[in-house]
Amino acid sequence: MKVEEENVSQAEILAIRKAVEQRQPVDFYCYTLTLEQKKRFQTILSIFLDACNESFLFNCLSYCLFELLDNASKANAKRIFFQEQNLNINDASDYQNGMKNFKSNLSDNKEHYKEELASGRLQVHLQLSADDVISVSVTNNTKITSAEYKRIQDKIEKTRKYTDVSDAFADIDQTEGSGLGIITIMIMLKKLGLDTNCLKFSTSEDETIASIVIPKDNLLDVDELDELSEL
Repeated sequence: MKVEEENVSQAEILAIRKAVEQRQPVDFYCYTLTLEQKKRFQTILSIFLDACNESFLFNCLSYCLFELLDNASKANAKRIFFQEQNLNINDASDYQNGMKNFKSNLSDNKEHYKEELASGRLQVHLQLSADDVISVSVTNNTKITSAEYKRIQDKIEKTRKYTDVSDAFADIDQTEGSGLGIITIMIMLKKLGLDTNCLKFSTSEDETIASIVIPKDNLLDVDELDELSEL
């Protein structure tokens, strides 16, 4: 289902609940990630978790979802930027040069990227599923580079020794921004009693997938999650 309006229809609510009952995935997508679309994705997540009887996960997973959605949308915009600048995103030198101006260019030309993302058919796709695990997957239909993948894996590996966000500042890689998004996701998942392997990244020739996979048997009790609100 395409995400355009902030409100979720009654038919969509029923479809989400039916999908959970039948242990089937539910899918939504958008081209440009506006604030209204983010809020709609957040509402969809709330309905989904309520249908799973796992509403206590909402605060944690809504933050994680926003981070993954932002990362996916920026990754698509980055491909447009590199193409327009005649830079090879897979070349280390071109990548380094391009990233010097990408963030400011994206901020200064939001309408341009909005139009280009829609016309180029670049999507951000959300899939939610519940079986023996709760799965939240965000896909963008561009391939991650080996350098980008290594940066993500390095952050995940470093997070194994962090207990809170303040531990991360000394290790932040400024090339891609603050780097706190993925690090904070990992810390929040650890506070749920989950292993770092619950956050997974994979890629193919035409898409990149970021997934949070939570085994229900490994979740902490609700009473043990109070500290999450203090993050």
